[in-house]
Amino acid sequence: MPNPAKLTSSYPGDDMSETRGTWTDKLFFRHNDLPIGLDKARLECGKLYQSKSSVNTSNYGHLTFSSQWKQNKHREVLLGDRIDWYDQTGTPSTDEVDLDYSDNFVRYRSEYCRVTVGTQKFIWGRIDEQPPTNRISRADISRGILPPPPPLSERRRAMPVLRFEGFQAGYKLDALCIPDFRKAALADKASIWYPVNQTNGTIPGFESTPLMKAFVQQGSISDRAPDGDGGFGLRLSNTDQQFDYAVTIQHARQSTPYWELNPSVRQAFQNSGDPAGAITSCNGATFMARYPRTWVADSESGFETLSATWRFEAAWISDTPVTRKDLRYDTVNSANWSAGEQFYPGDSDVRMNPINLIDAPAALSLTHIYNFNGSTFNEFGNNRWQAKTRFFIGLDQRDIYINTEISFIGWEPHKLYAGLHFFNGDEETTADYWEDNSLLTLGWRSQF
Repeated sequence: MPNPAKLTSSYPGDDMSETRGTWTDKLFFRHNDLPIGLDKARLECGKLYQSKSSVNTSNYGHLTFSSQWKQNKHREVLLGDRIDWYDQTGTPSTDEVDLDYSDNFVRYRSEYCRVTVGTQKFIWGRIDEQPPTNRISRADISRGILPPPPPLSERRRAMPVLRFEGFQAGYKLDALCIPDFRKAALADKASIWYPVNQTNGTIPGFESTPLMKAFVQQGSISDRAPDGDGGFGLRLSNTDQQFDYAVTIQHARQSTPYWELNPSVRQAFQNSGDPAGAITSCNGATFMARYPRTWVADSESGFETLSATWRFEAAWISDTPVTRKDLRYDTVNSANWSAGEQFYPGDSDVRMNPINLIDAPAALSLTHIYNFNGSTFNEFGNNRWQAKTRFFIGLDQRDIYINTEISFIGWEPHKLYAGLHFFNGDEETTADYWEDNSLLTLGWRSQF
């Protein structure tokens, strides 16, 4: 018997409007034929418990609103906005409210095609956590690697898109064009979740040498994104009850920043040997974000056997950024593959995500990454309680992240939860970068 979870998770985010509940399930008001409603709400309080951390709490709030108008079965309009609140107490402190658009589009649909113009979240790939295929969408790392509520689409933000989806005899052609590039959603620079720690002088994935620390601690950071388009992508897929597959090609910018030492600062340092003097003698930020435009060629497949769903992806990626030992920015080709298994009945899954740079030079940034990750889930207490654990384990060095959560779900559609986020890792690893940010959380979230 086919597993329903497989078919719904094979193409997450294909049609966000069709996965919503009915409008009668929402908090909304109606103006003529235009309903406006609250989709999601969340409030979380987090306490950092590591003695080395100078920050006391990290708190978060979220609201998503939307409105949907269907003129007829062929035409629809979806409008949406989100509000995020980020609060941090201690040293440094932050208190920020961010307004961003979510899905805002006009769509035409027929039996054989769907055309979307506007802003939209989308996800390509089958691996639930880190799909190699999903290079073209816009990431949400505003809270580091802390997980948002499921589904996976919540780890992505909407971006401008022109999209054509064609359907014929079990095949789907998905063509995307991104007319305006938007970088990933980032935390405030003073936040503990920002991907550069100037207090400690570290950047995740970079070797923490004394020279690198000096540049990060004494310099300045710019995460400005370039102007222009975000690229394009094509995906051809076929879905079968027992076996499905897809091939993808993309030419797009990665939305997450890669940090390049300002070439002028680097040259000045080579002449003087003084990091502080090199920084003050040059204009512009010391570290500048790069969002390289890359080619991605990918294949993926999924099938069911032995009471499990198996998923595989492999991607070749051009122009992957790397920093040489002499602090010079460079790009190389890379290979990224993933294998995942989801067990059913139940909601447990495991994945491997190796990343290898091809013919990489001697580098300060990591050139090979191997990790094993997954999640477990179960309900108890007459299905009024949930227990969930999410984990990342490095296979080539100690790199551990564990998130456990206990939730009360007997008050639908609301969920009350308590959780733990634990980080521990060797130098240069992601867990080492976030190690002082281990925290306990209490929260409420609701989806109407």
